[in-house]
Amino acid sequence: MKKIFFLLATATLLFSFSKPVGDYPFDKWDASTLEKANSAKDATGYSAEEKKVVFYTNLARMNPDLFAKTYFQKYMDSTKTKETSFTRSLKNDLQTKYKTMEILSVKQDLTDEAVDHAKDTGKKGNLGHFTSDGKSYEVRMKKFKGTYSNTAECCDYGNQDALSIIIHLLIDEGQATVEHRKIILDKNLKYIGVSIQPHKKETWTCVMDLANTK
Repeated sequence: MKKIFFLLATATLLFSFSKPVGDYPFDKWDASTLEKANSAKDATGYSAEEKKVVFYTNLARMNPDLFAKTYFQKYMDSTKTKETSFTRSLKNDLQTKYKTMEILSVKQDLTDEAVDHAKDTGKKGNLGHFTSDGKSYEVRMKKFKGTYSNTAECCDYGNQDALSIIIHLLIDEGQATVEHRKIILDKNLKYIGVSIQPHKKETWTCVMDLANTK
């Protein structure tokens, strides 16, 4: 009986942020894909929303085309976000440029770095990849030189809910090189650490640190 209750509770938690039941084309997301995308479900110290950041990132990587037709389109419709050259290019990229990628697994060292940077910049109200005492991203990442061959970082501001964070970074409005989009959809990246923290000027910040194997 306890086992059945546990399974039901787990299923409820998963589908509470996965998809609207019976809502086409959301029903194209099968249960096994949703479960696999939920790779942060057991991540230590993660809030529900931080776990969802990893979840939506993984969905965008696992099936870019379906993500465009479901979560991206529903976000555009529900928020009444105006179409721009950046939203159009994102839709095109998801449906034609990017193919199936591996999911990202949570790493504690990347999580610690994301937490430190989010708290530091959030407390001071800073933007970007420099610390409040002037350390550059390159200096911050030196600690990972022997662990990962490459690292990357995305910083979002003003959003607390996971889907808004991911869609905002994927659209990358105004950023000519759409670096955040490229990072999230980089097939070579394997690991992630996430932190959402209060921000003095922008209300909220989310830091995502990603890396690939050595």
